[in-house]
Amino acid sequence: MILRKFIRSPLFHFFVIGAAIFVAFSVFNDSPPAQQDDEITLTPQVAEQLKNQFAATWKRPPTQSEMDSLFRAWLLEEAYVREALRLGLDRGDQVIRQRLSMKMQFIAESGASTLEADDATLQAFLDANPDRFRQQAQYSFDQVLLPAGESAERIAEIQAELQSGADPASVGRTSLLPPSVPMAPASTIDSVFGTGFNTALADLPLDRWQGPVESAYGQHLVRLNARAEASLPELSDIRQKVEAEWRAARSQELRDAFGEALLARYQVNLPADVQEQSQ
Repeated sequence: MILRKFIRSPLFHFFVIGAAIFVAFSVFNDSPPAQQDDEITLTPQVAEQLKNQFAATWKRPPTQSEMDSLFRAWLLEEAYVREALRLGLDRGDQVIRQRLSMKMQFIAESGASTLEADDATLQAFLDANPDRFRQQAQYSFDQVLLPAGESAERIAEIQAELQSGADPASVGRTSLLPPSVPMAPASTIDSVFGTGFNTALADLPLDRWQGPVESAYGQHLVRLNARAEASLPELSDIRQKVEAEWRAARSQELRDAFGEALLARYQVNLPADVQEQSQ
């Protein structure tokens, strides 16, 4: 009973996350072991990695001459890096700071890739974040772009002609807009006709020419052929997407927790004016 309570406690989870971070660091940290300043050792592991990288790039193993060049390039890079660090060239370099920060963030969130979620966990995540997974309304329609400045009486006449079977190309204004739009999500429709065009389609009856409907290009008469309302799919239909989003959220949580734990190790001193603003 006591063991079960401990396993469920946040303290246990903190220890697990901490252990995962240190394991990940040991796995992903490719720096060589500490050496004397006047020693550069190319380990068998690094040598094998260099050969494998060459083979992956060129689809063949390196020759002896190519291996010698690879090893010399690595040794020269190591010497350059050590000398740059000795001279303090890493300090104040924003690119290096960002690179090191990104690497630490990667280590902090690497444990999330091994997490597994059951259906109950994913369903709870789906229920808590419905807007992430809700499918947009979709519409299929035909449209005619009306001549600019057309009177209400003439628009009514064109609408009657279309409803009686007139060819849409014979009554509309020439444009690059598609005369017929197959089933498409609301955001796609708005990207073509302008923001808000899909909203007017929501209340139109099917199979009748209606309008005028305003777009970014002018007034249209529209015949709605089909509509699918916005909906939240079942977990079984989008499980892979929900799991990916859930794992991304866990990665963010691990990164945030790791960052807070790191900051807690330091005494943070801010300029006086910044401290006053933050209070």
